[in-house]
Amino acid sequence: MKKILLSIFIILIVGGCVNKESEKIDVDKELVQCLEKQLESYLKDDLEEIPLSEIKNNDLDKIAYYKGVYNQDNLYVMVFPKNGTYESSVMKDFDEYFYNKFSIYQMFESPLTPNIYIHTQNNDIDFDDIINKCSTKNNVENGKSLPTKTINELNNTKKIVIKNDNQELGTITNEDKLAEILKTITSSKQYGDAFLCDGSGFSFLLYDDDNQLIDTISIWSDGKRLMPESIHNGCSYYSITNNIDLRKIIEEETEYIFYSILDYRDDFNQKEQLIYQDNTNSYYLKSNNPNEITIKFMLNNQVMNFKYALENKYIEADKVANDYPEILIKKELLEN
Repeated sequence: MKKILLSIFIILIVGGCVNKESEKIDVDKELVQCLEKQLESYLKDDLEEIPLSEIKNNDLDKIAYYKGVYNQDNLYVMVFPKNGTYESSVMKDFDEYFYNKFSIYQMFESPLTPNIYIHTQNNDIDFDDIINKCSTKNNVENGKSLPTKTINELNNTKKIVIKNDNQELGTITNEDKLAEILKTITSSKQYGDAFLCDGSGFSFLLYDDDNQLIDTISIWSDGKRLMPESIHNGCSYYSITNNIDLRKIIEEETEYIFYSILDYRDDFNQKEQLIYQDNTNSYYLKSNNPNEITIKFMLNNQVMNFKYALENKYIEADKVANDYPEILIKKELLEN
C-alpha cells in the first residue's frame, strides 16, 4: 500500500461557517437544469422526489435551491444557499443525512455550482466531465499565453522533481510523462487581472540535460492553476486548458494522496471508542457517533466513514494516528 501523506481539513459544525468564494445572489437556473439532467442519467428511470423536510426542517429560508431524487438505493441531492453562504448550521443536516445513510458516497463542492451529494452503485461519477458539459468555459483564444521565451526554456526539461513545501515527493524522468506535463504547462492561459490570493501548495522543479534548474512551477492545490517563478507577479497564475489535473499526476508519480478528514463532532470531550486494531496497536476515536468522522478523497470526490476506510485499507491507521493524534488515538497492545 502507498504511504499516504494527509492533507487535513476539519469542519467544525458548531460556530462559524464554511464560506465559498461566491457572491451569487441566486443560483444559475440554466446550470442547475443541466446538472440535474447529467446526474439523473446515472440514476436512470423511475425517479422519485426526496422532500426537503426529510433532510431538514429548519433554516429553510436560507436555502435558495434544493433538488433531491432517488431510485432504489441510488440518490442525489443538490443544494445552494442564499447568497452563496454555506453556513455550517445550514449544511450540517445534508452531510448527516448521507454519512448516516451510506458507508461511502460522493460529494462535489465548487464556488461555481451547488453542493452535490450522490450515491450510486459504484460511486465513480466523474464530476469534472459533468461540470465541463454544463459550465460556460473561458475562451482559450482570449487568454494570455506564457511568454514565448519561457515556453522555449521549459521545453528543454529532462527531469521534474515534485515538492510539497520543502519535502521532496518524487522525480519524473519518463519522456512521455514529461511531454504530457510540459504540454499542460505551456498551453495554460491567464484570464483577466483578478486572482484569488490563495497561494500554491506544490512545486515542480524543472531540470535540463545538465541537471541545471530551468524554472520552478508553482502548482495550486486544486491541480488546475500554475505559475512559473521566473515570471511570478503578485497573486497571478495561469489556468490549465487541456483538462489535465496535475494532482492526478502527483498521485501517479509519488506516494502523495489528496484527501481530507471531515470532523463533524460538536463535542470533543467524549468517551474513547475502539474503531480499529491490528497486530500491534489499537486505535480509538473520541466520539459518541463515529459516523461523524469521515474521509474525503479529493480526486474521485468519494466520502466514506472513517472506520470503513480503515477496515477496507483505504488508508493506514498508523499514519493518521501519528500525524493527527487528536483524531485517532493509538495504543500499543500489551504482550500476554
